[in-house]
Amino acid sequence: MNKIQTVGTFRFAEKQGRGDKLIFVFTAMGTKIGVYRPFLKLLNLRGFSYVVYDYSLSVVHSGDFELWEQHFYELIEHAQGKLGEYEKRGATKIYSYGISMGTLMANRLARETPQISHVVLNLTYGDIADNIWVYRGVSKAKESVIARGLSKEDLRRAVKYIDPIYNAESLRGKKVMLFLARRDKVLLNEQTQFTKKAFEDAGLDMVYVENKYLGHFTAGSKNMFQIRRLEKFFNS
Repeated sequence: MNKIQTVGTFRFAEKQGRGDKLIFVFTAMGTKIGVYRPFLKLLNLRGFSYVVYDYSLSVVHSGDFELWEQHFYELIEHAQGKLGEYEKRGATKIYSYGISMGTLMANRLARETPQISHVVLNLTYGDIADNIWVYRGVSKAKESVIARGLSKEDLRRAVKYIDPIYNAESLRGKKVMLFLARRDKVLLNEQTQFTKKAFEDAGLDMVYVENKYLGHFTAGSKNMFQIRRLEKFFNS
């Protein structure tokens, strides 16, 4: 892994692989790039180049819709710039992978980048506004939204551009792997099932994997190390 660099409100690191595969990895909220070294090493040993991103919790907790959108714009723009660099080095097979909150970035990058053929959503959201309203881990964001005199419906309208349910049809033409966990208490399973249904209703080319026994953190970690399943998916 090259030196971790900071750009605006996010950080990134990268490493060239020996093959023609490039994967963009977006980390979970509140985690740092170093946590993912074992996963990234496994990918790199299998020939993948990677670019991995994390981001400031202060952005999430701000409740500032304009800041959120600017953050997403800058991050996607940076990733697409990196894609151009790796294409010049021979990358032809391009993938996007997100964990938890990182799935919002992975999803949007895939939708807005024609070269990306496959996207992995390792424990994604249902309705984002619903999650922010009930999950204690982002209570500061909810408090900030309320302090601005805004409602949950205002929030829902503001985040449509990253909402996986609202944007399901925009993933047509991509291959999607969706991981969910039945005992997820962070991205609540009863909410994320609506995303699964939206993907099905949109007729997406989807592989669905459900963990019936583990919660958010343990299932998300286990999913990362299903490397053979991941490679099979990318080769499909």
